[in-house]
Amino acid sequence: MSALLAATLLAATAAQAPPVFRAEVDVVRVEVLVTRGGAPVRGLGAADFELRDDGRPQALEPIFEEQTPVDAVLVLDASGSVTGPKLDSLQSAAKAFLDGLRSGEHAALLAFRHEVQLLSRLTTDLAAVRRALDRVSPGGNTALVDAVYAALRLRDPGERRTAIVVFSDGIDNLSWLSATDVVEAARRSNVTVYGVTVRGKGDWNEPFLGDVARATGGRMFEASSERDLRARFLDVLGDIRARYVLSFSPGPGAAGWHTLEVRLRRGKGDVLARPGYWRGAP
Repeated sequence: MSALLAATLLAATAAQAPPVFRAEVDVVRVEVLVTRGGAPVRGLGAADFELRDDGRPQALEPIFEEQTPVDAVLVLDASGSVTGPKLDSLQSAAKAFLDGLRSGEHAALLAFRHEVQLLSRLTTDLAAVRRALDRVSPGGNTALVDAVYAALRLRDPGERRTAIVVFSDGIDNLSWLSATDVVEAARRSNVTVYGVTVRGKGDWNEPFLGDVARATGGRMFEASSERDLRARFLDVLGDIRARYVLSFSPGPGAAGWHTLEVRLRRGKGDVLARPGYWRGAP
């Protein structure tokens, strides 16, 4: 059932132009990570940031102290190379990530091999997602690009933050969709994509995951071995929690791509944010 749903979704779009995910036109929300020496910088407010939309300074809304809830979509490699201790470590890492989500936050689970399997839709029943992890059954090839596109389509409309967390340990050798098209779809979306890989994988030469993370303001995390996966998944969750959500009302403007620049007004720090957003026609 889940594989059929994902396959139908992919078949309907494979021959079309790149999908368009339009940002809200009344309010644009931008997730921003600020680090200094690799550690997150906390306690900043709207007055600490300068944000430009196509070079024009924007008035930022206040940043509230409470943390904005997040929807998390786990996208896990279930190809033939993820077996035995590696699978055990991956399931344990994903469960630790789920344990870090809060009441009222949503999670979903996709697994990919020669097909994309939707094992759990977005739900607040995190125990059900944990049980779905036990149904991950490795085998076959790697349809990474198709799986990321399917994850993009799982996002619920609205203001909630969405993080897509992708683990893969090999190259894509089966996807129907174009990597370029899916990166463009992610660039136009309101999601943040994180990639997790394992260091030392001899055949790892897959630029797609890094490209899609950069296009959305996300990051790549590298585990030293499968035993390190739990720590890296928790690092992803820490990154999500450390992000500020800046919002502004862009007012009248042209449809199409808008470039964003985010800087600190004072103090030092490295700023990471998505490079822009897509605005649909009125």
